[in-house]
Formats: sequence, structure tokens, C-alpha cells
Amino acid sequence: MATMLLSTHGTNGDVLPFVRIGRELADRGHDVVVMTHSWFADRIAAAGLRHLPIDTDEGYDRHLDDARRYMLDPLKDPEGVLALYRRNGLFELLADEVRMIEEHYRPGETVVVARHTSGIAALMAAERRGVPVALVSVTPHQYVSLPVLANLFRRVLGQGYDEVFQEFGLRPVRDWTAYLNGAKTQLALWPEWFDAAGQPAPEGVVRCGFVLGDTAEGPVPDWDEPPVLITGGTGQVLHDRFYDVAARACRRIGRKALLVNRHPAFQPESLPDGVEWMPSAPFASFMPRVAAVVHHGGIGTLARALSSATPQVLLAHGVDRPDNAERLECAGVATWLPVTHWTEDRAAALLARALEDGGYRERVAPLAADAASENAVRVAADHAEALLGTDAVMTRPDPRERLARLTPEQRTRLAAMARARRPA
Repeated sequence: MATMLLSTHGTNGDVLPFVRIGRELADRGHDVVVMTHSWFADRIAAAGLRHLPIDTDEGYDRHLDDARRYMLDPLKDPEGVLALYRRNGLFELLADEVRMIEEHYRPGETVVVARHTSGIAALMAAERRGVPVALVSVTPHQYVSLPVLANLFRRVLGQGYDEVFQEFGLRPVRDWTAYLNGAKTQLALWPEWFDAAGQPAPEGVVRCGFVLGDTAEGPVPDWDEPPVLITGGTGQVLHDRFYDVAARACRRIGRKALLVNRHPAFQPESLPDGVEWMPSAPFASFMPRVAAVVHHGGIGTLARALSSATPQVLLAHGVDRPDNAERLECAGVATWLPVTHWTEDRAAALLARALEDGGYRERVAPLAADAASENAVRVAADHAEALLGTDAVMTRPDPRERLARLTPEQRTRLAAMARARRPA
């Protein structure tokens, strides 16, 4: 029996797909350990998996609240991002995670499946011990935004990361883009059509398909008329006006709505008549029964809506949401509004059009069947299993080797760029 250590960070859309993949690996006879936030303990236990918590419930909620204003635009206040990392002990957490991985590592019998961009501890363990690592991206934006993130890691957070790397006897990272793409096995949890609808993932990345992590089911109310579902996900990286605009749009067209939100701070002071609030809901059961969904553009929500062939309207703002929304609209399966166009009238018009599209469910049926299948989970598990016994110390490419591979034209452009950066 091998040990499969799954490492991830974030909210439902980042964590629950890992739990679902972990359940598949456990069904294949492996010992699965999910290393993530303590807030997910119940979901991990319900899946029959072992949990290795990296924080406390209070610490998790405090960090979500603290990170909110920086995550929407980290380059607006880079020094604030560094202070956020220091304040929440994120560099110390990285060091703890490296030690956790190394404590669970058994040569030839362990694989780490880690979230791309946040799975730095896994890469460090691979560089120190030869731990086989698969990096998993849950949204295309993790590749689209990588140059910006790499610059943030180097220019803003570099000192903190340098300290951790030096603590473990590793040299500081200078090329974060190359480092974060250092694992040979990289898995994308979205299908080919979604990839092709925007900037594609790099060559060699395996497009597994959507993994539906929100598998919890529950009773569905006996509605006289199917309501519109409104949800902004489980995180706090959300525009203040999201729920208000969505609720008013439903009132404008006279449709009842169910607003699901576990963070009271985002709730409008008073909800319009016909809008009911719940802190949480089993989307696997609710989504097929609602008339439509108005949501923020989170990857988990859009995948669940697709799997149910439920019409979608996206009020997308921040991080990966606009990119996800554009891909859905390009594929003809949803409409969306950027935050600069958020008005009650515009949102109501899109929602009314979605509700009146009588051919939507039939048109989206092939994509819905693909999203609802278990094939993506099996593909991801297959690639994780294939890494067993491939232990080898990860080495970083030597910058001099990369320079040696440049063409004469590339060398000329590089020299010109270097001259242009020199002070006059």
C-alpha cells in the first residue's frame, strides 16, 4: 500500500477536488493523507480519508478575512501582501509543510499531489529528498497569471522565501516561473474545450476534465417554483456589491431566489422580498433543481452548474473569475458581466434571457454529461499512481545552460533588453 499525500490550500474549489481524487486513490488501496486547512476536517472524514491539518479553524477564517482585499489586486499594495504573509505566519507554515511531507515520505512508496502555485513545500521536498510530485491546477488562471505571480514572489515576497529555502539548505529561487513548473507531471482539472476557449495551458499539461468536489447531498425543499440560486462561493475574495446586485436582479424580473452565503459581512442589510438566505446548501442536490444560478465565476460552481445543465449568469470579478467567465461565454454556455457593468437592469436582462432559453439544457447536454462523469477523477488518479517508484531529486536548470540554448536572434534581443535597462 502506497502513501498518497495530497497538499492544497484555499477554499472549496481548491480543496474539494483533491478530496474527491483522494477518495479514488483510497478505493484503489492506497493510504491517502490530505494536508490542508483544518476547516475541511469534516469533509475529509466523510470521504474516509486521513487529515493532516495545517492550521486552526480560527486561523483559517482570520486569514481569509485578512487576505480578501489583497487577493483582488495583489499588485495594488505589494508591501501589504508581504505584511499579510508575515502577519499570518505563512513563511513559517511553508517550513512546517516541508517537514510534514518529509515525515510521511517513504522512498519508493510515496507520491505528493500538490496544488500548483501553492505547492512550494512539495517542490522543496522533491529537491531535497527526491519525492515524486504531481502539480495540479484547478483553474486556467493559475497558468495565465503565472508571470505576474512569479514577479510578486521574486520582487515582493523574495526575502521571506529566501529565508525558508536557506533554512532547508536550498539556494534561493530566482526564476519562479520555471520553479513552479518544475514538476514533470502537471495536471489540469478542466477539459480540452474549456482550455481552448482561452489562453491554453502549457504543452505537456494533462487536461483531465472537471473534477466535481462538492459531492455532499441533502434534502431539497418542495419549491412551488424552482428558484434562482445565488452564490458567491465559500471564500471572502468577493466584491461588496455581488449579493445585492444579484438579489435585486431576481426581484426585478419577479423570480424567487435562494441566496447561499456563509459570510454575513457580505450580506445586504435587507434582502428583497422573495429572496431566501441559507448559510450553506448541498449543491449536488440543489443545482439540478434550480431554474438558474447567478454566481461569481468560481471553477467549482461553474463545473457543478455545467454537470446539471443549469443556466448560468456570472457576475465575475477578481482573480480567476473573469477568465473563467470569458471561456464559458466563448463556448456559448453562459453569459457574464464585468464589475464595471454591474447594474440591476443589466443583470436582470441576462438572467431573464437565460431563463427564457428553452433550448439551453438540450444544447449543453454533451458538455454536461462530460462534466458529470467520473473520468477526470480516474485520469488524475492514474497519473498520480504512475509516479510511484520514480523517486529522483528534482534539479533546477542551470541559467548558463538556458543561455547556451538560445538562438543568435534570441541572444541579440536579450542583449538589447539588458542595454535598455542600464541607467543612462
